Amino acid sequence: MAETEAIKVENNDESNVNNNTTPIEEDKVDIPPNQTIYINNLYEKISKKKLVEQLYSLFTKYGSILEIIASKSDKKRGQAFVVFQDLTSASNALREMNGFKFLDKPMRIQYSKNKSDAVAKLDGTYMEKKRQRENDREQTKSKKLDTGGNKKSTGQSKKAVSAPPTATTSISNSASLQPRDAPPNKDLFIENLPDKCEPMMLQMLFSQFEGFKDVTMIPGRKGIAFVMFEDEIKSANAMNHLQHFKVSPEKPMVISFMSQ
Repeated sequence: MAETEAIKVENNDESNVNNNTTPIEEDKVDIPPNQTIYINNLYEKISKKKLVEQLYSLFTKYGSILEIIASKSDKKRGQAFVVFQDLTSASNALREMNGFKFLDKPMRIQYSKNKSDAVAKLDGTYMEKKRQRENDREQTKSKKLDTGGNKKSTGQSKKAVSAPPTATTSISNSASLQPRDAPPNKDLFIENLPDKCEPMMLQMLFSQFEGFKDVTMIPGRKGIAFVMFEDEIKSANAMNHLQHFKVSPEKPMVISFMSQ
């Protein structure tokens, strides 16, 4: 997995989301495989930030994620786009996660109809796409706004284009985050979790492994958790697979056997 990954959360101008698009309309289109997957039928009563964090936790195991695009608007709730660095990762995620129950709702997943900015930057077509967007904006403004409004909006548009909202994270310090020296145990001790990590997020991660029993988090003690398995062999398997896994983009968790 790449050491550096980026998550981009669009607020008001998701180029990949069409205001008039519904899941039914998406299903009618024969869409070729690509690096971006479109997800709908997501649980809507969740904040955008938590949705992005949990989608990241779910899908990062399939490959490097370039972007996750979600929206605050009521009209676009229940939808998201996950952009992978390569087609294989996107295809594996679609095949394995389509129909997966996320917060008690089965996700509906297909390839996106539109190319994301991140993919356009990789294949060299970003500048062309950016210029087309700018031209479209200018044409729209010239039709709807007077001269004064044009100047103000144009300045805002240039500002928005020159500074797209992105958040790049690194785990360069993960080498110093070593697990504690403890003998094998059926229970695991998890450290370096983000403050806003919830038991449900850890349950979704660890329940993939055979022998998982439960997750415990202590009220008032942020950043740590305990995960219980049936025996030490099963707990060791989970620890080996998830050591330094990032529950959120900025913090790799550290897993140790619980001390006796």
